[in-house]
Amino acid sequence: MFGIPSIGKLMVLAAVLAVVWYGFKFLGRVKEARSNEAKLRESAGRPAAKRRPGSGAALETVQCPVCEAYLPSNGASNCGRADCPY
Repeated sequence: MFGIPSIGKLMVLAAVLAVVWYGFKFLGRVKEARSNEAKLRESAGRPAAKRRPGSGAALETVQCPVCEAYLPSNGASNCGRADCPY
């Protein structure tokens, strides 16, 4: 009923399996890199980037002329320096 598979069919099957295998490995590396980046940010004293579900709009930012950090334009707060304009 099934017969002997041809070399071409075996090669296609091997290619499909390789694509699936390496695809999962790639996705695992991406997930691990994101996790490591979040840990690095937390260890540097900055909170990890949080995503709000349903929030597709970009956040408007302004650059502080003193510390050159980008702050949200609607909620900029004092960075702690004496000459901070916020």
